[in-house]
Amino acid sequence: MVITMPELLMIANEPTTVPRQRSSRRPATRRIVVGVVLPAMILAYLVVAGPTIRSATRSLAGASPVWLGAGLVATVSSMVAFAALRRQTLAVGGARVPLRRTVGLSYGAGAVHTTLPAGALFSTTYAFRHLRSWDVPSSTAAWSMTITGLLSTLTLSTVGLLGVALGPGAGGSYLWPLAEVLLVVAVVVGLVQVCRHPGGMIRLANLSVLRFNSFRERSSDSGLDRLANLVADLRAIRPTARDWMASTMLALANWALDLACLAACATAVGVHVGFPALLITYTAGMAAGSALPLPAGLGAVETAMTLGLTVAGAAASPALAAVLLYRLLSTGSVVVIGWVVVATQRLRSDGRSAGMS
Repeated sequence: MVITMPELLMIANEPTTVPRQRSSRRPATRRIVVGVVLPAMILAYLVVAGPTIRSATRSLAGASPVWLGAGLVATVSSMVAFAALRRQTLAVGGARVPLRRTVGLSYGAGAVHTTLPAGALFSTTYAFRHLRSWDVPSSTAAWSMTITGLLSTLTLSTVGLLGVALGPGAGGSYLWPLAEVLLVVAVVVGLVQVCRHPGGMIRLANLSVLRFNSFRERSSDSGLDRLANLVADLRAIRPTARDWMASTMLALANWALDLACLAACATAVGVHVGFPALLITYTAGMAAGSALPLPAGLGAVETAMTLGLTVAGAAASPALAAVLLYRLLSTGSVVVIGWVVVATQRLRSDGRSAGMS
């Protein structure tokens, strides 16, 4: 999860409130998309792919429970690896947060991101609020969330690049994943330089806040001091080579374990494809899911992964069954566990509030 400039400005200006939606034409457009376009696309898909879906449903009934259990263990381990990555990046900034807390935070943020409209913004707010409630400094929280997202992007691109390199006849297909890897590395290097020499970033941040305040019709200096302090505090964050190595390995473990879940689901329904094809299929699915503004990349991930498996030689019906099982275990477990975590946190918060009153 990468913090974008609007989200950084939101943190600086409204650290304790969920940003209110401004009245505009966007709600009307969203209603048209959700109420008309999306149902029409789903209906067309069901009509065209109906026979394949029915056949895939029959394949689901014969799935191996042992391999499904292995897939569930893999996807839960993937989330633990991501939580460990978050904990590691927080520790670089001097914040010591127990792993159990970052696991709960990762599940909660994942559920919010997956199911709510504008999920990325709300999950950023959710994560930032909880980190601040644990006395994590704003600069450390921003650093952790930004670097976690960048390393996740970098390692996912590396997975795709590895699949292209191992696959036959890759040719020019190297260019895009390699360019993405180089771009993320450049961003990380630039961010490290900003931490060590934040003067330029402070000037840029001040200009951005001034324009943001003008757009929101606020006082011109609203949030300037807070944002300047946040950026200046980054100077104290000095990750070592060992820190970078540990964080990168945890980010890679997150994707590798989630990939293992897909492999287990494929094996559960008798789909067997080569390792390079599996890497490319997985990366394509993740990329497709992030490209469309739909909850959890609904439809896009399934289509991309099923296509990847069928191109690799799998039959359409078991390929779709494998992808549906993967999505049920990976996304479904995050949604279920995540909302249980959110509900538990809310009940505990209400209980503390009642006890204080």
